[in-house]
Amino acid sequence: MESLLKKLRKKNASQLASLGLSVGKPLPNKGACKHFKHSYRWLRFPCCGRAHPCATCHAASDCPAAAAGQAVWATRMLCGKCSREMPYSDRPCSSCGNTFTRPGGGHWQGGDGCRDQTRLAKSDSRKHKGTSAAGAKKTVSAKSQRVGAAGSRATAAKKLAMARPA
Repeated sequence: MESLLKKLRKKNASQLASLGLSVGKPLPNKGACKHFKHSYRWLRFPCCGRAHPCATCHAASDCPAAAAGQAVWATRMLCGKCSREMPYSDRPCSSCGNTFTRPGGGHWQGGDGCRDQTRLAKSDSRKHKGTSAAGAKKTVSAKSQRVGAAGSRATAAKKLAMARPA
């Protein structure tokens, strides 16, 4: 099987040229496929040397390692915007700056994170936190500003402002 894979790697070294692709021009569908519509990159798998839009497309190909059910991770990727090959990473393309993944925010972190409530799933418990059944945001009490030491300071400041003529 190893000799067959070596032959495939040599044969597929010029796969981009055989597909009519060249560096500087975008990949078909900007690198997306029917499984991952917002991927914007192709992955090159070391077992056969071929580039596929996703691991599912690789498994459906005629690669012997994929047919044997071996899990093979891609080590290189091709930019969907400029067809440049680079090591696999989540960083933007070094030549055109194309981003391959949507920038994500931080995790919820007890309400202090930057998780966008509009992008949460409707079944997520944090989606509707702080809203009423009608969809309006709940009011926040201002009692701590009126009562206690903070209230005394606010009252004194008001009296001082009223005592001074403008």
